[in-house]
Amino acid sequence: MPEHVVEIDVGFTPEAAVSGAILLQSEQSTFLIFNAMKFSPATGFYEDAGLAICEFIGCTITKFGYPNDEAWAAIPRTRDLVYCVCEVLDSDWKLQLADLNRFAFPDTSEWGGRHFLILFHDSSFECIAREMRAELTDDRIEDVLSRLSQRIAAE
Repeated sequence: MPEHVVEIDVGFTPEAAVSGAILLQSEQSTFLIFNAMKFSPATGFYEDAGLAICEFIGCTITKFGYPNDEAWAAIPRTRDLVYCVCEVLDSDWKLQLADLNRFAFPDTSEWGGRHFLILFHDSSFECIAREMRAELTDDRIEDVLSRLSQRIAAE
C-alpha cells in the first residue's frame, strides 16, 4: 500500500504565521517546541494556545527544516495539508531504514515505531518514534528550554 498521511488530533495545531519551531534532541530524548493554536467554536477562528511541547519517545531518527509551506503542494503526500500534526502510514522512510538495517541484521522485517510529521509555516519536522506525547503550556519559552535542557543533561 502506498504511504499516506493522516492528521492526529492532539488538541492544537502549529501557529500559521510564526510557528517558531525549536528541536531539542540527544541520543535519548527528542523534544519539539512550537507556537500553537486551538480552534474556538465560539468565535469560529483559531486562537493562541501557548507553546506546544511534543516529546517523541523512543525516537530513532529525525528530519527538520525544508520543505516549508510553499513546497508542500509539490509533494503528493502533503499536497492538501496545512499546519498540522500527522502520522505517515505505510511509510517509505521506515522501509528504507529496515533495508539499511538488513546489512548488519539480515532478519530485520520492518522498522519499528511510528512516522510522525508536523507541518509548520517555514519548515517541517519528521521523526520515527514509538510514541508522541503532546502538551500545551503558558510558560515562557526560556523557562521551557531551560527545563528541557536540564532534563536532557541529566540523562
